[in-house]
Amino acid sequence: SDLAPIWKQIFLHSLSASFSSALTSGALSATPTTINLNKLNQNSSTTTPSPNTTTHSPNTTTHSPNTTTHSPNTTTSAPSTTTTPLPVPTPSTNMTVGNYNVTDEKGSLCIMLDMAIGIRVNTSMVNGTFIVQPSKTNFNGECSQNVASIILNFGEGGISLKFNKNDATKKVFVEFIQYDLTYAFKTGVLSNYTGLNRSLELFSVDLGHSYSCKAETVYMGGGVSLDLTQNRFQAFDIKNNVFGSPEVCKADQRDYRVAIVVGIILIILIVIVVIAYLISRKRRSNGYQSL
Repeated sequence: SDLAPIWKQIFLHSLSASFSSALTSGALSATPTTINLNKLNQNSSTTTPSPNTTTHSPNTTTHSPNTTTHSPNTTTSAPSTTTTPLPVPTPSTNMTVGNYNVTDEKGSLCIMLDMAIGIRVNTSMVNGTFIVQPSKTNFNGECSQNVASIILNFGEGGISLKFNKNDATKKVFVEFIQYDLTYAFKTGVLSNYTGLNRSLELFSVDLGHSYSCKAETVYMGGGVSLDLTQNRFQAFDIKNNVFGSPEVCKADQRDYRVAIVVGIILIILIVIVVIAYLISRKRRSNGYQSL
């Protein structure tokens, strides 16, 4: 745009020279033609290039908001409907003899116990017997010089015995026997029974002997008794891992008292019969007179 006036002046100068030459040579008419150079200059000078009106449109791009909505976790855990089954009595079974042995630290037998055990409850509310099953019973124990113990454990409870050896009297006896039972003798009624019998020298035998009884009952209090069947046991001084000489319980001992009483009664009857006979014979002999 700065070079435009210069070109205009050059153009006007050339045009003026052409006109002068034409007039001189008579090529143009005498009527003068006036060219308003000032107006031409003004027109040319007022020619203003239009400004660059290009306007960049603003960035109207609008990011749409994130309208994604996470659905709430509507999973609901079902309540547990597991119910505890009602306690019921176990099926009836027969008395079974179990074999329970305890060894000392040296590996020698210090307790040998063979017996069938029943826990009998006889109260105003319950009348039944729980039978200990050897196949479902485990046991452990310990032994020292004068004391030995054994514990029988089963699912419904346990039974323990403690043996004592008296060096002065050379006797071995059970110092105490204890039981614990949690059992339902009636469906839905679970009861706990426990007791301790600390009788004076229970099951006492000589050292080296075994105790034997076909059937015996030990009262534990509270209407509960232990029924011991085919029991034989020994503590201390066990030789060759076999029972010593048996000492039977009173129930298995032969009672000669009845036979003695019956014999005495028979003798008395015989004496009475003989005396009556002699008296009657004497009376008959006195009734006759010699001729």
